[in-house]
Amino acid sequence: MSLLYALSIAGQSLLTYQDAIDVTNKNISNAFTDGYSREEPVIADLPARSGAYIQDIKRISSKIMFSRYIKANQEAEGLSDYKNILDQVEDVFNETAGSGFGSALNDFFASLNDIAVNPGDLTARYAALSKAKALVGRIRDSYSYLTDIKDKTNLGVKDTVDNINRLTEKLADINKNLKFFYKSNPDRYNEYLDERDRTLKELSSLVDTKVTFHEDGTVDVSTAKGFSLVTGINSQSLSYSTDGDNNPVIKWNNTDITAEFQNGKLGGYLKGIDFINQTIDRLNTFTTQFANAINTQHKAGYDLNGNPGTDFFTSDNGSSTIDASNITLNFEDPKLIAASGNATYPDSDNTNIKAIIALEDTPISGLDNQSFSEYYSTEIITPIATETNKTDNLIKSSTEIRDSLDQQLKEISSVNTDEEFINLTKFQRAYQASAKVVSVTDELIQTILNMVQ
Repeated sequence: MSLLYALSIAGQSLLTYQDAIDVTNKNISNAFTDGYSREEPVIADLPARSGAYIQDIKRISSKIMFSRYIKANQEAEGLSDYKNILDQVEDVFNETAGSGFGSALNDFFASLNDIAVNPGDLTARYAALSKAKALVGRIRDSYSYLTDIKDKTNLGVKDTVDNINRLTEKLADINKNLKFFYKSNPDRYNEYLDERDRTLKELSSLVDTKVTFHEDGTVDVSTAKGFSLVTGINSQSLSYSTDGDNNPVIKWNNTDITAEFQNGKLGGYLKGIDFINQTIDRLNTFTTQFANAINTQHKAGYDLNGNPGTDFFTSDNGSSTIDASNITLNFEDPKLIAASGNATYPDSDNTNIKAIIALEDTPISGLDNQSFSEYYSTEIITPIATETNKTDNLIKSSTEIRDSLDQQLKEISSVNTDEEFINLTKFQRAYQASAKVVSVTDELIQTILNMVQ
């Protein structure tokens, strides 16, 4: 072997182990960088025994484990955001905290008993109107709180769609760079792979998607039912709008795909809005049936002036349908309460007010043959508590799975500084040995040259 050949091999070795040292130092520097996957230099022999070289810089990760994490993260994030909305709805009807209207409903019927005892007592009549006002206020407050939660959630949906579009555009750009650096620059290529995975993680917290990985590291992303969001270096944006009922509408290329989102923040928000709508519908059903029943019976009696009773409740916007958004008292004069069933004895007869009181425990056909209290409990309060408890259990399970997969991913991809310092020492010694060979070979060449001279 000639000295120049030996010098060439040693020089190549110096470059190889310098690169290996650089990779190891990069690992150590990024030991606590979120989303960084450690790299491993793959050293191979050059042909014809002409030294060693860095064949590849291998990024340590698990595609299978990462795909499982993406799916688990979608579910966990969706449940978490859904639960947040359920908690807000539950607060609206929290009887323990006094925010529900169950107690106001009981107080209203209880106040009518004082009129039944003395139909001509104006104090009792004023008290009944006051309790009726309080009940109306609680019902309307409940409706207002629910619509406020819905409005805020709608804003969340809009922001989430904007973020999804931002991330899919970013992924398309990452795909472009992955194609460019594939096999030409392993270091930059691995950096874009890390950025790809960080972006996919963030996207999975927002929406449920299917991800297809290609050999060159690029990914195609679509919705769960196959509507493409990222294909190669191109992305397809989603659009957000609302319908006439202020419900969110999400479109893909003018196709309404709102119903297909089940997981991620977007799915959680949409499920939450659907639950709010159901609760509002039940609240409106209760209010309409309650107002109609009281009004019908009230008009069957006579007021303190001996005149036929009028509607006890009405709408404040002129609508023929009384619901939770518009219910109000039809009068404020206590003399207009039609307590009597006989026009001749308006201040002593109590048959009509007793009939109104009896409505408290009467099954109402429009409420599935339940009384007002029963419907309020079984159709408004119970579904909220049941859904909240069920979601709590699902969150616990999905979060445990997600966190376990995250930990396994970190064990595979994270940097162990002890191991890296051992590798650093190994590569440094190999570098020093190569440097020694270069030094000795150079001295020999100089000696030979001097001898020739």
